[in-house]
Amino acid sequence: MKIQIRNLSSSSTPTIFHQHSMIDSIRDFNLTIEPGKIYGLVGSIGSGGWLLSYFLAGREELLSECLDLSHSIITLDDDPVNNDILKNISCYVGEGVAEFPYCRFKAYPGPLTWRIKKVRSVADQIKEGIKRSGNPLTLEQIAELFELSGLDKPKRYQGRIYRPLEFNSGERWRASLAIGYAFQKKLYCVPWIEPHGLFHILGPLGRKLLGILRDSGASIIVPVSDEKYMTGLADEIVYLKPYDLWKENQTDENAIRT
Repeated sequence: MKIQIRNLSSSSTPTIFHQHSMIDSIRDFNLTIEPGKIYGLVGSIGSGGWLLSYFLAGREELLSECLDLSHSIITLDDDPVNNDILKNISCYVGEGVAEFPYCRFKAYPGPLTWRIKKVRSVADQIKEGIKRSGNPLTLEQIAELFELSGLDKPKRYQGRIYRPLEFNSGERWRASLAIGYAFQKKLYCVPWIEPHGLFHILGPLGRKLLGILRDSGASIIVPVSDEKYMTGLADEIVYLKPYDLWKENQTDENAIRT
């Protein structure tokens, strides 16, 4: 699986957990994403790293309004992409897969409410991913691989793996990776994780899990503010130009033309 992005321009407001968001912009961006590689997108906050991750996860519903596609080329194995294709191949790290949209509740509901609202637990999602994708691993094997807790507890005691993703606290980061792995997703899109998500994604365990995904042939993109966070992990560092600097360059070019 190879994704080619050419001359991508966009401005939008990516979000994670329906509560953290920011305005992000990217202009005339080019990148080829190859299978089995981890990409560190390095740039200051708002320079487009999170927006690119959000977009590639298929989370930007209003493509025609948010993206300038008049001179952009975005393809998957040389074929044009759309949101449905992106959702089919991607996992949005922290929230999981598009097949089971991340659900947030103002009050902690009990198991009966989950059944009424048809909210799947992490274990349910992993089992469904195995079923749909033909993944040869079992729930138990994936839970062990991604070090998920609660599988050894009876369901009535609600071990974390038997809860919806929303109620997995800091474990929901790697639980979302496990769900994506069960579905055999080929692209993992990390949101802007600074400062609170750095430990969960780029700490020793997170690095180990990202390595497992890479070894499975998946591509991973991680937006960060400094390349030091990706030392020893990234296969390729991509430097993002700040939006304000891009505007200055455009102004300078227009002045030269004048």
